[in-house]
Amino acid sequence: MTKFIRAVFAVLMLVILTACGGGGGSAGGTGTGSTSGSGSGSSSGSTTGTSTTGTTSNVPVLTLSLSDASGAAITNLSGVDTGVVKAKFVTGAGLPVANALVTFSGDVALIKFTPAAATALTDANGVAVMNILPASTTAAGALSIKADAVSGTLTASTSVNLAISPASLTVGTLSFTPVPAGSLPAFSTVTVNIPVTTNGKPVTAISGLNLTSKCVVDGTATLVQGPTGAPGVFTATYTNKGCVQGTDLITVSIGNSSQSISLAVGSANIGTLQFVGTDSAGSSLVLKGSGGAGRKESALVTFKVVDQNNVGLAGVVVNFSATTYTGGLTVLPASAATDVDGNVATTVSSGTIPTPVKVIATATRNGVTISGLSDYLTISTGLPIQKFMSLSVEKANIEGWNYDSETTGVTVLMADQYGNPVSDNTTVNFVTEGGAIGSSAQGACNTVNGGCTVQLRSQAFRPSNGRVTVLAYAQGLENFVDSNGDGQYSCANPGDANGVPLADPKTYRPVVDTCISGGEPFPTNDLGDMGDAFLDAGILGATSGTSLSGTLDGAYTAANGDLPVPYNHVGYVAAGDGKWGMNYIRRSAEVVFSGSAAYLIRQVCTAGVCRDWDSTTDGDPSIIQGVAGVACSDKSLNFRLTDLNNNPLPYGTLVATADATKIGASAVYPDKIVSTNSVGGTFHSVTVKRDDPNCGAGSFFVTVKTLKGNGTAFKFNSN
Repeated sequence: MTKFIRAVFAVLMLVILTACGGGGGSAGGTGTGSTSGSGSGSSSGSTTGTSTTGTTSNVPVLTLSLSDASGAAITNLSGVDTGVVKAKFVTGAGLPVANALVTFSGDVALIKFTPAAATALTDANGVAVMNILPASTTAAGALSIKADAVSGTLTASTSVNLAISPASLTVGTLSFTPVPAGSLPAFSTVTVNIPVTTNGKPVTAISGLNLTSKCVVDGTATLVQGPTGAPGVFTATYTNKGCVQGTDLITVSIGNSSQSISLAVGSANIGTLQFVGTDSAGSSLVLKGSGGAGRKESALVTFKVVDQNNVGLAGVVVNFSATTYTGGLTVLPASAATDVDGNVATTVSSGTIPTPVKVIATATRNGVTISGLSDYLTISTGLPIQKFMSLSVEKANIEGWNYDSETTGVTVLMADQYGNPVSDNTTVNFVTEGGAIGSSAQGACNTVNGGCTVQLRSQAFRPSNGRVTVLAYAQGLENFVDSNGDGQYSCANPGDANGVPLADPKTYRPVVDTCISGGEPFPTNDLGDMGDAFLDAGILGATSGTSLSGTLDGAYTAANGDLPVPYNHVGYVAAGDGKWGMNYIRRSAEVVFSGSAAYLIRQVCTAGVCRDWDSTTDGDPSIIQGVAGVACSDKSLNFRLTDLNNNPLPYGTLVATADATKIGASAVYPDKIVSTNSVGGTFHSVTVKRDDPNCGAGSFFVTVKTLKGNGTAFKFNSN
């Protein structure tokens, strides 16, 4: 009985175990499972998979193994070695899965895959193979290489860890191909062979190779890495771009390993010597001793020496000279060496005589001599001088007595002692007796091509006689007589600024130093040794009579309202200081603020000389005698026109005849008021024609009309 019970129990347990071991799910159900294992050598990985059988025995398994090129297991890969990753893909029953797609991945900063797509198919044994290399010879670190396998519905993933260490590289003996026969000529090339090994084995790929040489450093050679030659031999192309070292030392290094090799090199011949330019705007210099205020007495002239390939040559000695040394012109330094870019410069300093000049540059190398020529420099414009200063006004009579904002242009022209226009941006200042002059920015102007213009505007203050003096002044030179024709003020006994005699009279600087004695003379007129400048208010308090030259007398008279200029004098000094040099050179002009109403003063003219009509002795000025009555004949009517201040009427005023009855009246001559500041206005004439043949009495009008439309009419009768 006991044996029977035991047998039944054993059968029941077998049935239970069989039920637990498989087939417990519905048909087509999916089961999952996990397993772990180890590959060949010391590599290891973990695997997860899926199957469609619903049983643990059908879960696929993916394993990875790492080895070197010889098949030995590895856990570390150096910077130049090749590693092999093998992935084996099997079913849960251990059967190989062929033609499965395996995708590999890892840190691209540490490794690279071959092929680069990092994919492979399993063979009949379920094995996929992938080669790996360190990303560079200097790469270092640790990473996890992952593999993902797919075949239909079967999938699995796993990974394995790997360390990457940098290669220990050695640069071997350098050589040339072909071996140069003698010096390597300029602009020729040669190949440098660079063997690199690690642990005695040739390196097939590297990065971080450093190439340099003495001539590469100074820019006269290039060294560029090229393709790999024989296994483990890398190449570089050396180009001699005109190195002047004679022998170049080429150095190749990687890490702590380096090798050097010498190469004889030939320097390049000069191709051309080029003029680059000057630092002087417009290539113009002022005369010696007249610099300052934007005027330059010297210019830096630059040339460039280049080889046959138009590359700048360094270290070439260039000699300089000038096409003329007139007036003491200098060129210094007389020679200089080119810089690293092939540039070289010298300075041209002006003399005392106007002249064009060019700089000649000459250089020699390898027996070849070549020259270059600069563009012309012009030594001309100096400081303004009194005798070449001119002041003019656009309209000397504007309708400004009754109207504000009537304007006229005031122009200054200046030149140096040779008659050359002064340099641009020479400043001219203006002051005025009445109205306003200049702009809101400044009461001055800066010259362009030796001249500049400002506007005088009518407004208060208006002088009582309607005459406004404008004074223009600038820093310039007093006139002198150039007795020896050297173009500058000469002095037999010069001194410094303090009057101490100069040790060497030849160093005398006319505008800077003083002349103790023996200086050239001044002209014997008001353009010679000059006293203080002043604003000339004129000689008449109120104008009367006539004068073609205005009222300015050029003599300082405080009682007339004359004022010293600039307005910082304790007292006006009329006389010069007896020394030639800088002063306020100046010119004055008189502008009339004309009234709008016309005044007619008839004239009595005899033999071309005229006087004002006197009613007491000459009768009624409105009656033209002899044009009518017995023995009538044509007569001339002469008159002058003025404004209320005995000044000319405004510029552009029209004068005409009108409404002639029984007599004829010719056109007025002149029929328009021109630009003038004459005291007493302007003179005009009309021919009055008889009433032929009746000689009857008649009349006509003289009409006057300003540009602003203000008109006046004067009636004349014949008798």
